[in-house]
Amino acid sequence: MNIKNQFYIFISMIFIGLVTFFAYVNAYALAKSEDTAKALMSSINSEISALEKQLTSISTLYPDCSEESRISLETMTLNNSLLKEVIFIRNNTTICSDRSTTLTVEEVADFEIDKLMPDQKYGIYQMYDKKSGNTAIFFMMHINSGWYQLHFDKKYLELWMKEISSHHNVYAYIYDKSRKYISNLHNINTSDSIYYKTFMESEIFPTGIAVGYTQPLLLSLILKFLPTGILLIIINATGISLITRYYIFKRVPLHAEIQKGIYNKEFYAEYQPIVSANSGQWIGAELLVRWLHPKKKKVMPAEFIPAAEQSGQINAITLQLLEQAAQDKASMISIDRPFYLSINVTASMIASPHFVQAVTAIISHNPRLQSGIVMEFSERENFSNTDVSLLQNGMQALRDQGIKWALDDFGTGYAGLSTLQALSFDIIKIDRAFVAASATDSVTKSILGNIAQIGHNLNCLLIAEGVETMEQAEHVKALDIQSCQGFFYAKPMPFERFLAKFKVHSTLPEEVSPSVQEIVGVQP
Repeated sequence: MNIKNQFYIFISMIFIGLVTFFAYVNAYALAKSEDTAKALMSSINSEISALEKQLTSISTLYPDCSEESRISLETMTLNNSLLKEVIFIRNNTTICSDRSTTLTVEEVADFEIDKLMPDQKYGIYQMYDKKSGNTAIFFMMHINSGWYQLHFDKKYLELWMKEISSHHNVYAYIYDKSRKYISNLHNINTSDSIYYKTFMESEIFPTGIAVGYTQPLLLSLILKFLPTGILLIIINATGISLITRYYIFKRVPLHAEIQKGIYNKEFYAEYQPIVSANSGQWIGAELLVRWLHPKKKKVMPAEFIPAAEQSGQINAITLQLLEQAAQDKASMISIDRPFYLSINVTASMIASPHFVQAVTAIISHNPRLQSGIVMEFSERENFSNTDVSLLQNGMQALRDQGIKWALDDFGTGYAGLSTLQALSFDIIKIDRAFVAASATDSVTKSILGNIAQIGHNLNCLLIAEGVETMEQAEHVKALDIQSCQGFFYAKPMPFERFLAKFKVHSTLPEEVSPSVQEIVGVQP
């Protein structure tokens, strides 16, 4: 799996995580609204039922509007914070209240008792209260011979709702049987301003409760869960990405996939030009192996080279690249320009007589490989793990076949000066770390100069790797380093594109330096 696919999986998991997060917030808000509505509705039913029970008891024990009845109503009002006044009504006319038995006879405004169905015994409405100058809430209750009008304390009712709803971090309001607002908080009087609404009507009384979230409450809810949500989303996305990678590469062992890729010839080379430091003309190219996996598309070397080296499959991959180089070289010969192709190997491969014999067999079947082919291995490889005498024999056997030798990543590894002299390299490739730092660090600049001097003393062609800026290119040129390689000149590319550009950027044989002529097989 390449980095691009891993990135897509990670972003997809982040998106799914966000969707899941908001789905959880949605479910939580709905559940919270329903639970609060049930609690509020239960409390309302209990409160009104208790009032009805008291009024029924008073009506049964005492004659309507008697002194005993009025005193009982007054006591009932004083002992209940919700009640402001209780009035007894018969035939749409007020008879008495808990305050007085000598009321002026008048019709009850805004509540037409005659229009109620015969089986209806409750009603709720609100009207303008002339006494207080505010909107008043009235609950009508028919008991025995008449109606009782209960004047609810609107402020207390709202305070009671606020305490319960605040405890649950929601918003609530009361409505009548037509869902007309009776009491609400914060001057919100439209259901469009409330989200995740839950409506719940009383099974006994003509009232209901609506519970939901205002915009500030909803934002507060999201912020409450957001830190934990983000942490879980990132952990989940990372975990799924790693599990997917493990599933793809471990469920089917990587070495088995590599073996299948070798059989199907899925490995190929991209070409990165090697250029003359003086003229900028292309004089060669390094073959960089890639894996065109049928499912994972292009796989970069870091994802399979370590496993291929550990299993020994890198030998078969390298031999396939060498055969491909023979075909590509045939196309380049027709251009009639000096060039060479450099192929990466390991010291342990060259110390293996079996591998050297396989390379020799390929060269014998492809005589065009007898010139202009360079094999390079890295100084980062620990030469103490390789029999130097076997390595010398392998290098000499292939040198007899026309192969030239390059030491890659020079200056970073284990090769001492005596080892360099014993192995006799034709090319030294200076590690990119020295080239990159030389433009800004005076110590590294001095080290780069010393490395270049060692190469000159060994009579090797020098190549500076990782040249990415004009300043680095000029500095390399000033140190008499003959060749360069890096993104400043060109990135690795497929052979067809390289061939087309080589026709433009290549040079005549007489224009290349003698050291390059020897590498490419041109007679001076």
